[in-house]
Amino acid sequence: MAFKKIIKDYFSFSKKEGIAAIVLAVLIGVFIALPYLIKSNKKKPVIDKVMLEEITKLQSGKPNTDSPHTSYKTYPKYSSPNNQENTIFEPFNFDPNTVDEAGWHKLGLRDKTIHTLMNYRSKGGQFRQPEDIKKIWGLRPEEASRIIPYVHIVGMEAYKKKEYTPYKFASIKPMIVDINTATVDELRNIPGMGNGLLYRILKYKERLGGFLIIEQVKETYGMSDSAFLLMQPFLKLNSPIITKININTATDYDLSGHPYIERNVAKAIVLYRIQHGNYQTINDIMKIVFIKEPLFQKIAPYLAVQ
Repeated sequence: MAFKKIIKDYFSFSKKEGIAAIVLAVLIGVFIALPYLIKSNKKKPVIDKVMLEEITKLQSGKPNTDSPHTSYKTYPKYSSPNNQENTIFEPFNFDPNTVDEAGWHKLGLRDKTIHTLMNYRSKGGQFRQPEDIKKIWGLRPEEASRIIPYVHIVGMEAYKKKEYTPYKFASIKPMIVDINTATVDELRNIPGMGNGLLYRILKYKERLGGFLIIEQVKETYGMSDSAFLLMQPFLKLNSPIITKININTATDYDLSGHPYIERNVAKAIVLYRIQHGNYQTINDIMKIVFIKEPLFQKIAPYLAVQ
């Protein structure tokens, strides 16, 4: 009796619980039946029968060449090892120095590689032996190995046998030149005159304002005694052409640019001018304490009072 009472109490519902259970059951039934009651409004996809037929034939390996949609070709003759692209490979004997783009295409090369090849030839590049093909940037090793057996370069034997003789420069007899007015070409022919030394001599002449005596050339940086002895017989000075510095207007920077005038001397010349006014003669710089006779004799020819 106790068990029956438990079962009765467990499965009995109040009036409100019963109504809620019925409503819930109805809702569940509606949601289950809803998909079957509502008709689908989806439209069936439009299928292009011609395109479908072409796809079917392509999958079977028989492309329809009569279809107006067919604007391409497939080339099953060669497929790259990485399966990145299918290319034609119709081997024929060819000269890489003359074959056109269409020929490269028949040999199975890619457009980018063909462009590199044509650009190489347009800039004067030539293939002298079949293995030269391998030097082209972007050409894969397997592509080169595939086409090299068909390379036939016109005149290849002539390339191999051609002997190149070194160019013989005509010997030019050196001339005696004026060191202050000589051109670069005239100086270059002088014994012992290398290019580096030549331009250092010209630079030193510019800083000086011109050479007064031939021996000043020896002061050039990097000039060895042996080099000077070789070139000395070919140097002369007709009339020194000197560019002078006006000590009444020059700055200490201008003066110190001269090889013979140190920075402290340049500052002293300018300071004395500021304190005592413009110089009347070049000899006035001798009034500066540390400008002694040897230094004065060395720099005086390059100074002016204006």
